[in-house]
Amino acid sequence: MIQQLRITLLFLITFSIVLPACKKRPIDEPTPAEQAPFDIYAAGREGYVAKYWKNGKAVNLGKTGVSSDANAMAIAGNDVHIAGYEVSPSGKYVAKYWKNGISTSLTDGSQDAFANDIFVQGNDVYIAGQEMAAGKTTYQAKYWKNGIPVVLTDGTQQAIATGIAIIGNDVYVIGEWRSLEWLTPITVYWKNGQLFNLSDRATAADNQSIAVSGNDLYFLWSETYNSAGQSQTKYSKNLGGPVLINDGTPDVRGYSISVNGSDVYVAGSGTTDGNSAIMAKYWKNGSPVILSNGPDSAFGLSIAVSGADVFVSGYRDGSNERNGVAQYWKNATAVPLTDGSAAALIRKIVVVRK
Repeated sequence: MIQQLRITLLFLITFSIVLPACKKRPIDEPTPAEQAPFDIYAAGREGYVAKYWKNGKAVNLGKTGVSSDANAMAIAGNDVHIAGYEVSPSGKYVAKYWKNGISTSLTDGSQDAFANDIFVQGNDVYIAGQEMAAGKTTYQAKYWKNGIPVVLTDGTQQAIATGIAIIGNDVYVIGEWRSLEWLTPITVYWKNGQLFNLSDRATAADNQSIAVSGNDLYFLWSETYNSAGQSQTKYSKNLGGPVLINDGTPDVRGYSISVNGSDVYVAGSGTTDGNSAIMAKYWKNGSPVILSNGPDSAFGLSIAVSGADVFVSGYRDGSNERNGVAQYWKNATAVPLTDGSAAALIRKIVVVRK
């Protein structure tokens, strides 16, 4: 009997010690998810309808059944600013601005117009684009400040404004300009409305981008330089001499520029010998990083850098009867945002640290 009491007492003591140690998280209680250190915004289109994605979740901007596109985006605090266009019921392209999904028409729809880039400084919103001159077949480059247009050309030339940035009180706009006697446009910029050339008629203007880092201004432009349609890309800092991106390939097509500290990043595409597919790339201080290698062509249209992470957005051509896929690459790893059921692309990516 005494032996049985000892055994029972020993069991109770052991049970009282072990039980608290065994209290763990219930199986069905979820483990707190590790939060990403940043929010990833991407703007573009799917099925020819403007939209943006925040951390992979899509927000429609354009109307269903109406062609539209989101060309540019800026994030200011909790506000999402997007510039683009939408086709009106009469078939005219209307320059559009969306703030947190609510649209504003920058033009009245009487002439075709497009909004190509956006820059936010304090409470002021600047949007660069172009509108067909009334009674003419030429586009006038212009920008809108808080919805009020500032015309940069008089309609006697072809001109478009593709990028805009503000430093202090100075407004910089990059774009293309062509006299009607010329066959091809040149790359130009305007500072407070005054026109300056960045290229000459030996090449044809192709793509442009603009970026600000602190008080430093960066222009990027690509230009077609031969009859095969191949491009070369240059950038400049603070209106200094152009730097040619030369990675040893004949076709370097830059679309977007971003600066992180002393490092200059350019997103774009190009080809290599023996590969018919166009490859998405980015260049860091002129050195290429290949993001795709076929069999489908891919394009890097925008770039953002956060710390050591590099994000490039664009699209991959469809295959096997599928449409192009909107995607971005994070540190060269592809992240698709669409499934190929409708043609899609990402024109702009913005990464915001939490």
